[in-house]
Amino acid sequence: MLLSIIIPTFNRINLVKYTLDSLDDTHHKGINREIIVVDDGSADGTWEFIAKEYPEVVLLKNKGKGAASARNTGLFAAKGKYIMYLDSDDLVGENFFAQKINMLEAHPALGACYGEYDVFASDGAFDPAKILFRHKYPLITAADDSEPHLVNYLAGTFMPLNAIIWRRDILLQCKGHDTNLAINQDVDLFIRAIFNGLKIRAVADNTKVFIRNHELDKRVGDPMNDSGKWLQILELRKNIVESLKAKGYNDAKFYRAVSNYIFGYWKKLRHLHPGIAREYLAFSRKVYWPVDIRGHLFYRLLSKILGPVRAVEMKYFLLKRD
Repeated sequence: MLLSIIIPTFNRINLVKYTLDSLDDTHHKGINREIIVVDDGSADGTWEFIAKEYPEVVLLKNKGKGAASARNTGLFAAKGKYIMYLDSDDLVGENFFAQKINMLEAHPALGACYGEYDVFASDGAFDPAKILFRHKYPLITAADDSEPHLVNYLAGTFMPLNAIIWRRDILLQCKGHDTNLAINQDVDLFIRAIFNGLKIRAVADNTKVFIRNHELDKRVGDPMNDSGKWLQILELRKNIVESLKAKGYNDAKFYRAVSNYIFGYWKKLRHLHPGIAREYLAFSRKVYWPVDIRGHLFYRLLSKILGPVRAVEMKYFLLKRD
């Protein structure tokens, strides 16, 4: 088996058909693959619908343990040399797999490759007219340099998990997703993969994955009013910084990226969760200081004179909003 496509699902009877139809053989000729759907306790008939309408799909149950656990269930059952994770409302564009798998086959040192994607807004079938403008993860075609990806991830710039095709061996080496995390599971996996030697290359072949916009959903990963998730985000960054030091990443750019990311969250949290915000600010100061203030030249100069904290406070005071 060449490719295993792993799809966690929960109560998606109205959408999963679009995902599965986009994976039909007519759209991806010549790719020997299996489709694994891991149902996480659906109560809307999703399991029964897939079993009846898509008998070729490998159906597994996960009993409400969450998406990260469902992905691990699929990973450990997969037979493919390569792995792709999808959500059960994504769509895969025609011929998305071919050139990427050819790239992985031709370059055994590559642990993964990724492609282009678009985000669209729809509660039904894909509609090109409903593609949303998004700043996207850059296409980096250098294969022997993981540092740009690491800096991006430390700074909070992430690629969608569902745009990546992985070599199964490196996912097993990382033991899959960390199911103890309630948030940032994909970020954690990607950074651990880099620490385990991941080399990843973009393939720009005019094919895409189409990702349904989730902003109107009540998302499990949204930490806004969950102090536990905010603390977990911070704890994960503390662990990452310790790993950076242990693995000899000494360049200041890595620590600056982490500090800027954490400081950005301090700005959001200082009124919402003041106590947690103080922990964020203390960690940002510890990792790398002062941080870079982005935006208008006036505020960057203000940051140089007053420091980033006072500059942020002055900015919002002058704007009469927060």
